[in-house]
Amino acid sequence: MDECITPRRFAAELPVDIPRHWLPGNEFVSSLLNAYTILVPANEAFYIRTLNACLPHVRDEALRRRCQDFIRQEAQHGVAHKRYWDNLDAQGYAYRGFERMVDRSVFRTMDRLAPLWFRVSLVSCVEHINAFLGYEFLSQSILASADPRMRDLMEWHFAEEIEHRAVAFDLLQAVSPRYPVRLLGAVTTSTLFYLLMTGLAMALLAQDRRLWWRATWGQAVRHLGAGHGMARRTLRHLLDYLRPDFHPCHLTGADALAAGVLARQASRRPPVVVPMGART
Repeated sequence: MDECITPRRFAAELPVDIPRHWLPGNEFVSSLLNAYTILVPANEAFYIRTLNACLPHVRDEALRRRCQDFIRQEAQHGVAHKRYWDNLDAQGYAYRGFERMVDRSVFRTMDRLAPLWFRVSLVSCVEHINAFLGYEFLSQSILASADPRMRDLMEWHFAEEIEHRAVAFDLLQAVSPRYPVRLLGAVTTSTLFYLLMTGLAMALLAQDRRLWWRATWGQAVRHLGAGHGMARRTLRHLLDYLRPDFHPCHLTGADALAAGVLARQASRRPPVVVPMGART
């Protein structure tokens, strides 16, 4: 794994004419990723608070620098996704109360009550989930027909999740390398992540009056089953994380995939992403 973490700002516009279902013919995946967008800012803020709490205890200078670059990338993810909330508001979605409830009842509660080693374990697992989601969406070109503005946003985010995928896991190994700690974090994180994502996506589809459409459920079956195979692939990636010899670098071909996306976006005129200044 040839890791090079570059903090970038998402510079593209997100105009109000982006359609509600920006992946044509697939309201199900559009709603899943809209749910992801809603959950990102609070989720990423939790990562940042957790890593900042760890930094005073990190003795390895290289790991400290990697954590700082991870924090800068995640901060920009939260900023960019929150910009799209204006579009969701204009489209008439009601979601802010749910987002505030999740932030208070999950992330802020973890801050107050959970020991630091457990919080790092949660971040390590969710970063694995983010990385393999990015890998599957990019490698299968699932967003090829999406509205280009939203495709740029999601592909930039997914590529950077691949780029920094090893940081939180390596931090966990420095903080608490015991296997039961990883297992506890994995069970908790995967349960919360998929419950929140699925519940919010269904709520968005219900607001569109499309939740019980046969076509919507057909899209779900294709995404999870024979089409994109996401149910089978998700299970395989989660089981990989539970292998005692797991390390995020084992995601074959991911670095080249992410680098290609980021290079293409940086070379556009005007650029989609802009590298940020060096740490001070």
